Amino acid sequence: MARKEIVSKKIADIFDLPQDLVADLFRLTLLGRGQLFVENHKGIILYDRELIRISVKGGEIVVKGQDLQVRTVYAHEIFIEGLIDNIGLEVLR
Repeated sequence: MARKEIVSKKIADIFDLPQDLVADLFRLTLLGRGQLFVENHKGIILYDRELIRISVKGGEIVVKGQDLQVRTVYAHEIFIEGLIDNIGLEVLR
């Protein structure tokens, strides 16, 4: 683990903060099969009606489904709707 990650973890533990807030980790919130919130993203890499690729720290989130739509994109949050079949993480090494 890198020094920055160790310090971030200790700060989160001391102040009882969620690690994603301190360590720039991404967070996924799936509501049923129809809505997905992605927090702490780095941007959209690919977007079509059946596949969305989102850059996050350490890799890419891959969302597969039908009639996928990006409803909102903010600096740190993306909201996706559609019939979600699969969510995966491709880790960059």
